[in-house]
Amino acid sequence: MNSCAVYHGPEGKGDGPLGDELLKRPADLTRLSRRNGGEFPYWRVFAMIDGRAMVPAHGERDMPVWGRQFLPGDVKKYGPNAGEIVTRERIHDLAGYVQTLQR
Repeated sequence: MNSCAVYHGPEGKGDGPLGDELLKRPADLTRLSRRNGGEFPYWRVFAMIDGRAMVPAHGERDMPVWGRQFLPGDVKKYGPNAGEIVTRERIHDLAGYVQTLQR
């Protein structure tokens, strides 16, 4: 609610209160399956949230690189190997949550 919903809205429809502050409106996360032939694009959503493997030549990202946001704190708390595992689990949790929003 603190980081994503202010842009994507509390129901993930892209209508958060700070969405108008961005150059491009946030995505409506409830229609990802519909726009993908009825199948939720889990790994694409995971990669977009994580962001660490995104290719800079493909242009600027419209959202934070959550993998880099989470990792330093997770490494500090759990060590480098476990920190990476915890960071990936956080991103899996977020991708799974986005999957529950599909209409």
